[in-house]
Amino acid sequence: MFWKIADDKKARVRKQITQMSLDEKIGQLVCEQNTDYMKKSNRQEWLQRYPIGSMFVGAEIIQTDEQSNKTVRECIDSLKHSKVPIVFCGDFEHGIGCQISGFTKLPDLMALGATHNPKLAYEYGRIIAEEGRALDLRWAFGPVADLNTNHMNPITNVRSIGDQPEHVAGMLKELIRGMQDHGMAACPKHFPGDGTDSRNQHNVTSLNLLGKKDWDQLHGRVFKELIDAGAASIMIGHLGFPAYEPRDEQKGKFCPATASKRIMTDLLRGELGFQGIILTDALSMNGFSAWGGYEDRLLASFNGGTDVFLWPETERFFELMKAALHDGRASMERLEESVERVMCFKAWLDRAPEKHQLTEAVLQANTAVADTIGEKSLTLLRNQANHLPLKPCDGAEILMLVMPGTEQAMKPLQCFKEEFEKRGFQVTLSGFPFWSEFDKLKDLKKFEWVFLICNCRPLYVQWETYNNYSFWTFMQHKDIGKRILFSFGTPYFLYEITEADTYINSYSDSESSQKALVKALFGEIPFAGRSPVALKHCFDFGEGRDS
Repeated sequence: MFWKIADDKKARVRKQITQMSLDEKIGQLVCEQNTDYMKKSNRQEWLQRYPIGSMFVGAEIIQTDEQSNKTVRECIDSLKHSKVPIVFCGDFEHGIGCQISGFTKLPDLMALGATHNPKLAYEYGRIIAEEGRALDLRWAFGPVADLNTNHMNPITNVRSIGDQPEHVAGMLKELIRGMQDHGMAACPKHFPGDGTDSRNQHNVTSLNLLGKKDWDQLHGRVFKELIDAGAASIMIGHLGFPAYEPRDEQKGKFCPATASKRIMTDLLRGELGFQGIILTDALSMNGFSAWGGYEDRLLASFNGGTDVFLWPETERFFELMKAALHDGRASMERLEESVERVMCFKAWLDRAPEKHQLTEAVLQANTAVADTIGEKSLTLLRNQANHLPLKPCDGAEILMLVMPGTEQAMKPLQCFKEEFEKRGFQVTLSGFPFWSEFDKLKDLKKFEWVFLICNCRPLYVQWETYNNYSFWTFMQHKDIGKRILFSFGTPYFLYEITEADTYINSYSDSESSQKALVKALFGEIPFAGRSPVALKHCFDFGEGRDS
């Protein structure tokens, strides 16, 4: 655990702090975004004025396209000679390659959960750490530790590993151990736990709706076990927690955890005993900004216990902190507390300072692990008509209807289409039409198979309701013979079409998951996954068929 660094190293840290300017101390609390930094006209001059402590690189988790390797390297190279070393970090929840081009893309976390395999969880963490260290990345804002207990939650879903605390904690402890054994700090999120509300923190301060006793047994248990296992940091969510902190009657709303001393200091540090870094979620989100004016909400977060602020509007933040330290709204004692914690964190990371060398052979081996996760996660919930396994049928036509019919949902599935074409099928890939357009689809009888593919994913730019009249039309259409339904996104699609007699969850639209599903559909590999979530009246935790 990083706060237990050797006494001589801690002494050097404290001496270094005494030699730091006020700006350098304030800067340790700031995590800047590389896309903003790289737009500065005079970056070195800006850095001298605002000596930040950490830099976020790569695409955000809510984005569907990764950032270029070249862009990230340019940013890191330009900051190598900072007087106080900068920690490079990012949203590396399911592989560096999902945020930065040229690295491994792992299946989503829920796919890992469906394997029920702690050894694969450790490998998942190792791959993130070793590939990150090839770029000098040392801090991952993950894994998601939320329990996905509300199937309509738009944030967690397949970013979560499951909904059962024992299963989630057991798998995540191994994942975090794999990361931190190989030099990458983990950051479980989003404390005190998302996944119970149906609203989105980007838009509103959503809530953890559990009573305190239930919270202790669910989200609280998971975070406590990860803390005890040595998680180096925790991300705080823009979530209210009514069972622990009642609504502010004067404001008429609930305080987000990111501005709450009761949640950060009393609950997380006091009750759960966490001594690591407390990091906010992105401060541009409305779940935080709706709490009050800029100065009030940022100072509430600072005084409440935050150590590192994610995108706090850097120039404005420096001005605020200097003014607040001068007029007494913030104290030097509180600042020094976070600075020491951050500097000890950096000293802890220095235990493995060398870059990890990535060869083509290593990347291939990591891809093989991703493929294994994809194969072991596939969960067959229905095969009542015995449509599976499919039979090769050279020249036969398949219609793939994807919903939602957005570019973000359809673009990744070109791989799935190509895998069928390699096996001799003619494939039409199309967005799933709304009911008023459905009857315009012609010659449906010519298709050997019609696939209804759900790729609704927990990205606020893409998440939309998938309950529309088209399902009714699709399931009753007399010209559709053999149909198979599966989801590369939400595992709860079966809830909307309970009459489906062939249904599969893969939890991820990664290429590894898509290729694995094609193999399983043709009986080349078994369906080995078991559901990491339950849905009342539909399926149970651990459910899954071999064939």
